[in-house]
Parts: sequence; C-alpha cells; structure tokens
Amino acid sequence: MLYADFRKRLSGCELNIHLETGDDMTGVFGASGAGKSMTLKCIAGIERPDSGVIRLNGKVLFDSDKRINVKPQERGVGYLFQDYALFPNMTVKGNIIAGLHRLPRRERPAKADELMERFRIAHLSGKHPDSLSGGEKQRTALARIFASSPELILLDEPFSSLDTVLKCELIPMMKDAITSYGKGCLMASHDVNELCAVCKGVTTITDGANSPIIPAEEFMRDIRDKYASLEVLSSTR
Repeated sequence: MLYADFRKRLSGCELNIHLETGDDMTGVFGASGAGKSMTLKCIAGIERPDSGVIRLNGKVLFDSDKRINVKPQERGVGYLFQDYALFPNMTVKGNIIAGLHRLPRRERPAKADELMERFRIAHLSGKHPDSLSGGEKQRTALARIFASSPELILLDEPFSSLDTVLKCELIPMMKDAITSYGKGCLMASHDVNELCAVCKGVTTITDGANSPIIPAEEFMRDIRDKYASLEVLSSTR
C-alpha cells in the first residue's frame, strides 16, 4: 500500500499531494504542467519533496521531519519514463539483465529470456534501442521494470509517443501484465480514454492539489458532463 502526503514547490505554485492506494492500478490525471510527473518522481525518489511523508507497504521512503530520504534504487519502485530511458549501449537482453541485479549472476540470462518471452520481444534480444520502434522500446522498458521485482510501478505518460494502432495493441498487454503481477501501480496521463482503459480509480490534479480517488467509470462520467456543459454554453453565445 502507498501512502503519500507531501508538498513540493513548483514554479508559480505549490504541489500538495495526498494519496492512499492499494494493489490496484490508479490513474493520475491533469493538464500539462499540473504536476503529474513531479508527483511520480517524488514517490520514486528522483525529486525530493519540500515536506511530508511517503510510505510504501509500511516502509518509510521519505519523512521530512525525521530526515529520511531513501535512495531511488532502494525504494522498490519501478519507473517507466516517457522516453523509456533504455541504456543505448546495451542490447534488449542486456537492458533486462541490468534490472536483475538481485538475482545471482548465473541465473540472470535465463530470467531475461523468460521476461522477453512474456513481453513478446525475444526476437529482439540482440538489438540495440536505436533500432527499436516505440512499442518495442516500451515492452523492453517494462520487462526491465519487472526484472527488478518492484513493490510499486509508476507509469509516466506511457502511451504519449505511440500511434493509435500501437496503443490498441499495448494497452491490453500492459494492463494484463500489471494486473497479474498483483502490485500497486500509478499511471500519469492527460488522456481520459487511456486512464479509463487501464485504471480502476483516478485522482485529478488541479491548481496544485489532487482530488480523492474515484472509480474510473465515475471519472469518465464527470469528464463527459463537464465537456457537455461547455458545449451547451458555447452554443448559446
């Protein structure tokens, strides 16, 4: 379970986040610049909040009063960056093996093969990231995340650089993989349809603060009602 209650000063405003999530996939919605990525980065330890507390499954990751700030690599958090952040000098298999540092060295190649089969990238084993498509990079990055056996998975705009056809292929695969893994997941996106296709609940960041998590179906209805009202107003002008 994730508990995050922190504040982070941004240019022009303060980000105030309060989140409590379980083992479900939870969406973080907001406009560009709302603080979605910063929220994920603070949880991952890439950015340091100005104050507050972050706990994961009872382990304190950050506590400003107690001066605790666990290093990113020690938090048990897997982060899928928007650009996937693959190691350019490593092959697909090498990238995945890099995530298997907890396993004995002799066991890593076989585990990497297993993960490549799972994410349907075994045929790309010897290729480097610069020769991969966007979808292939994403599957490689996901396999590397799963290799580290994280307690929490963070997805930062995971489909923003993919075309519609690839999204239709990868969204069900990602949802199935993370759901079967059985750990918590936060997915940041400004795309309503992506969030509702993947997540069970959604929180919205507006004016620096996030709303309570609501079911994805309710979130979709609220968005539709909001834009329907805007259309009505615009048609009367």
